[in-house]
Amino acid sequence: MEELFKALSSVLPPERVSYDEVDLATYSADSAIPPGTSACPIAAVMPQSPEEMQHILQIADRMRVPVTPVARGSNIAGLAVPVQGGIVVDLRLMNRIIEVNEDSAYALIEPGVTFHELSRALMEKGFFCHLPTASGGSSPIANYLMRPSGNYAARWDPDPLLSLEVATPKAGIIRTGSAAFEENLWRARYQCLPDLTGLFACSYGTLGIVTKASVKIFQRGEEERLLLMGFDSLPPALEYMKRIIRGNLAESVTFWTWGWNLFHEMMVSKEKDMPQEMLKHDQKTPPEGIPFGIASARLNGYREVVEAQQNVCINIARELGGQYLENEMAKERFPGCYEYLHSYFVKGTLPKPGEESQIRAGLHLPGCLVSAEPSSIIAIEKHMWELAQKEFEPPYFYRVLPYSHAREFFFAFVVYVTGPIPDQRVYIQKLKGIYGNLYRELLHKYGAVMFRYRKDPGFFAMTGNYGQLLRKIKGIVDPNNIMNPGVLLF
Repeated sequence: MEELFKALSSVLPPERVSYDEVDLATYSADSAIPPGTSACPIAAVMPQSPEEMQHILQIADRMRVPVTPVARGSNIAGLAVPVQGGIVVDLRLMNRIIEVNEDSAYALIEPGVTFHELSRALMEKGFFCHLPTASGGSSPIANYLMRPSGNYAARWDPDPLLSLEVATPKAGIIRTGSAAFEENLWRARYQCLPDLTGLFACSYGTLGIVTKASVKIFQRGEEERLLLMGFDSLPPALEYMKRIIRGNLAESVTFWTWGWNLFHEMMVSKEKDMPQEMLKHDQKTPPEGIPFGIASARLNGYREVVEAQQNVCINIARELGGQYLENEMAKERFPGCYEYLHSYFVKGTLPKPGEESQIRAGLHLPGCLVSAEPSSIIAIEKHMWELAQKEFEPPYFYRVLPYSHAREFFFAFVVYVTGPIPDQRVYIQKLKGIYGNLYRELLHKYGAVMFRYRKDPGFFAMTGNYGQLLRKIKGIVDPNNIMNPGVLLF
């Protein structure tokens, strides 16, 4: 290890290289990997430029040392934990918002930029960015590279990424999209040559480390509104979402079950204890006076157009048996939930209490995330309720949202594990075992595809020639498999 330490010290100053055990231990766990269950890295480095990054990867490749990139350290799926040890590349010092291009509607940013920082910068210029259900301290680039499951994806292509700059162990520094040309153009993902931006998306740091990205930004309209509809079951809510997105009536819409809405209340109120209603045995039936779920839609544009769109949405919801929840009434009945959704869908910012609640209240597992045809989502919901009542402990809840004008739907069923993490290790392992079989079952029964890779090499093996081609590409850019090998993708 002395040779490794000496080599790293030749690239970075001492204050940006750490071998301290206390520092290193902070990288070895997240919400999905409890402390003490993963290897500890042998070093953590904090580069500030693509050139420094390239030198680090060359050193690691020469010495066959695993490398795990970490953007802001908020991942909850175990994808940025160095489970095989090695070097952690901490990207938080690469935190520049290099450009906000209002003409072409993109922002050029580095991986250490947070959603809070980007949202504030865009707000000043009358724009907003795609937001996930993540903490405001998360990295937009890291989240977007995992194919975001956020709530501005319906009217536009669900992928906010345009061009990338990527450092690799063997292929050097690569630029994709329009940035591939020497003129330093960042405005477009597609040009006259094959798309390589998509190659690095959903690769989870196994092909290289993204050092810059241009991301789509969206202009704020004259009028921005949050439109809330209550529904007593999923089928009418699903039909409502299909109609308003296909009819171009809303920019985005998400259906949240009552448990998720109470979770919103808990986050905003900063309560330390879980509401008792969330712990009741029957998680499918909402408490009295609370709808089974709320569909929250964002309307944006010219005032007259937004007013007309709202009226049509209300009529569609009522036709399907839904209830229009006027804003003042929603503020009074569900103050925390309304504040969260308004901040999310109208202000375009992620509220900070969400960052704190995960630590206070328990462990927020990623859960089961799949995409499927709308008709299959109904059967998947039934399947998940039956499984949850048999195997899961409350609370658990789900959300559903359409992608790309409802060509496919996203479904996220989440289990929220309460109590100290050490006390819940057996239960957490049980859940992981269930998820291991669940994704294959949902694929074969309902055609539902895993939305984000969950460390199942067998799932990747099912892709046939696609997987074989991807392995050959991996062999070119990272032949020694040093890049985030703990993800178990290759």
